[in-house]
Amino acid sequence: MKKFLAFALLVSVLLSAAVGFAACNDKPSDTALPMLSASGEDIVDAEGNTVVLRGTNFGGWLVQEDWMCPTDQTDTLSTLMTLYSRFGKERAEALVAAYEESWITEDDFRTVKELGLNVVRVPFTYMNVYYHLSEEGELLRPDEFTLREDPFKRLDFALEMCKKYGLYLIIDLHGAVGSQNGSDHSGDTSRTNLYADTELGEAYREKTAELWTLVAEHFAGEGNVAGYDLLNEPTRGKVETENPEFKRQWDYYDVLYDAVRAKDADHMIFIESTWETYHLPSPYDYGWENVVYEYHHYNWDYNGVANRSFYSGKRRDNNLMAHGVPVLIGEFNAWGDSRRGTGSDQTDLEANAGVLEFYNGEGWHWTTWTYKVVGTFTDSNWGIFNASTFAKDVDKVDPAEDSYEDILAAWSDVDTTGHFTLYEDFAAIVSAAASAPFGEGAPEEGYAILQTAK
Repeated sequence: MKKFLAFALLVSVLLSAAVGFAACNDKPSDTALPMLSASGEDIVDAEGNTVVLRGTNFGGWLVQEDWMCPTDQTDTLSTLMTLYSRFGKERAEALVAAYEESWITEDDFRTVKELGLNVVRVPFTYMNVYYHLSEEGELLRPDEFTLREDPFKRLDFALEMCKKYGLYLIIDLHGAVGSQNGSDHSGDTSRTNLYADTELGEAYREKTAELWTLVAEHFAGEGNVAGYDLLNEPTRGKVETENPEFKRQWDYYDVLYDAVRAKDADHMIFIESTWETYHLPSPYDYGWENVVYEYHHYNWDYNGVANRSFYSGKRRDNNLMAHGVPVLIGEFNAWGDSRRGTGSDQTDLEANAGVLEFYNGEGWHWTTWTYKVVGTFTDSNWGIFNASTFAKDVDKVDPAEDSYEDILAAWSDVDTTGHFTLYEDFAAIVSAAASAPFGEGAPEEGYAILQTAK
């Protein structure tokens, strides 16, 4: 592990030089990439060549979360309702547009490429596609939603930039109509429920399926789109006491799968488990083809489970279930065992380096969570880039109290280049892992993350 970190630090120095050189010699590829598909446990291009997806998430761009974004409001829906009620639809939408145009720009896609990554996963919600509020800011029923004039404006921009810089795009539905988990990252922490056994719940599910029909029709045939991530962390579908085999969730995945396939027979579909390998069915049970199974790994520093045990379990369960499809770790962060009182001195950087070595060895594709974060420190491995609120790198706003002018000024000024700091040690680890061998199994001495850390 120490040798790996020494190499990573060397890469950090080289990376800094490379980024500066690329900025002066900006020659984007401007080349459409070949369509990808799942072939057994591999992802391949149209000619059967194996393609490895290693990248990051553009979290916080189209779905705001207060812990990582320049806002004091909990979720996107609350923010929009507040802004509509205070300033009216037109000015509220102008504020959101200012934020979205500043948070992620062309520079960020260029940087992803310079880091050696080849894919971005872009979370979005139904709120990006539909007008869903009354003029006064009240949430409408799904049958009252109307399509925005340019419903895929941001996703189209992402695709344009991915074409320009030779990247793949994963289109990720983080927030379904009604919310699939009730969490801030779905954009909606209210009491709505996608899976509710009610007339309204059925309306939520129908509108979400309609949304995927629209997305699939719009992006069909686009080679730079790696695929569609149907639902992010749909925890509300899992009601163990009533439905121990998660069949309600699986059956709804099947509805969304059919909605996509009605308009797009070619793109891969990413199907998420929350959280374990055995929380997904065999794809053959539903006749799912060209699918990737996706998992998110967060061995929280407070849970007392050593990394060796946590990741050994992930490997064991994946081998036992043998779903026979490619695996994407769509989100992850790792914390060293030194935080857990296990007597280990394993640091967060060592843990992340070990986890990426593990993913590469197992042949699991990955995207870090996340690209940039507003927090309290500039060396948080939540973000490849970080901004400190203590240092006033960016200004947090209170949508319920701050003036229109103050919100507009703050949200127009959150670009990465001007306000965020590259966490060089972490970026070096990610870049080194992005060019490392893939699918070759454990090194002779074994995976560092599966060994007892001292």
